[in-house]
Amino acid sequence: MGTRRFTRRRFLKTLAAGAAYLALIDAGGCEPLRRSSKRRSLPVPRLGPLRAPRVWPLPSVTPKHPKGVWYFHSRPDLGPTAAVVTTQAHDTAPGYVFLAIKEGAGEHGPMIVDDQGQLVWYSKYTSARDLKVQRYQGKPVLTWWEGRVFAGHGEGEYVIFDDSYREIARVRAGNGYQGDLHEFLITPQDTALLVAYAKRRWDLSAIGGPKDGMAWEGIVQEVDIQSGKVLFQWHSLEHVDIEESYIELSEDPDHIYDYFHINSIDVEPDGNLLLCARNTWGVYKVERESGKIIWRLDGKKSDFEMGPGTQSAFQHDARRQRDGTITIFDNGAHPKVHDRSRGIVVELDEEKMSAKLVREYTSPQKRLSTSQGNMQLLPNANVLIG
Repeated sequence: MGTRRFTRRRFLKTLAAGAAYLALIDAGGCEPLRRSSKRRSLPVPRLGPLRAPRVWPLPSVTPKHPKGVWYFHSRPDLGPTAAVVTTQAHDTAPGYVFLAIKEGAGEHGPMIVDDQGQLVWYSKYTSARDLKVQRYQGKPVLTWWEGRVFAGHGEGEYVIFDDSYREIARVRAGNGYQGDLHEFLITPQDTALLVAYAKRRWDLSAIGGPKDGMAWEGIVQEVDIQSGKVLFQWHSLEHVDIEESYIELSEDPDHIYDYFHINSIDVEPDGNLLLCARNTWGVYKVERESGKIIWRLDGKKSDFEMGPGTQSAFQHDARRQRDGTITIFDNGAHPKVHDRSRGIVVELDEEKMSAKLVREYTSPQKRLSTSQGNMQLLPNANVLIG
């Protein structure tokens, strides 16, 4: 959920009033509570932020959608999940909120809403993840993953839309692998960094398993978007031992051990890669040419002395910020390790090899997320947490 810095300033400014019109074409127009025969030039209603959005269906159409689903006059066949704002927005960063709805009431797919939960754009897909704005060939683009999900992984491909919501490219993993749902990052060189998973026959005796056991291996690829050529490939089992995992081995002999579970990739200022692995509780700096691990942050073999509050568990979304800090969404559960999930900002001293907690962001409701989640710094210094 959320976008990067240029999203709110450039992409949405480019769309302006056209975004609402394109929503009418793609997802069907919508009108607010009162019934009216008049057409509105802009289909996005402005309702009070504390009221759940409702839209009347055509009088001749019997609604078949459950509660919590949008209805559209011009497209009664569509029924995406309705976003509901429960707390009034104030002093928010400019721009829209990006959602990749995948479960619950209604149909699922990539969705853009405003601060009141009103729909701006939606596209119907069976399963779409990791919706965000990036830059490709010097222009802002919408990207997301679509495909099949199983065992916490995905098998699919990555979609690129231009600023008129037209598909301009699809990217696939190379060397016979399937693109995973966790990450698709376009680099300034117009290459794509992506994640894939593969089953590997592996010796699990070091953790009490069979010598001929099975493990999921995390794979990172850098792919040229235009040609599909694989420029770089990294395999977790070649660099990270299974003993580094915090996941217990299942007694089921057919179980595939998901020891690593990579979930984000970022590019470091020096061009190397920053990888986040949920099940080892670790963030890894990887040399882009050789694949060698330069350092480990947190986990069982941390190269840093972890200061108070810096240790995370089953974390996601490690990102290097412009000021040199690293932001992480610390799930803290699966099973429960902390009493709540949080977003953290960590400062690294790479000379003394120490990590210091700069700030943490928690929910007053002590929300605890056993999987997924992210943390995004916004242009006005606010933080958006999914």
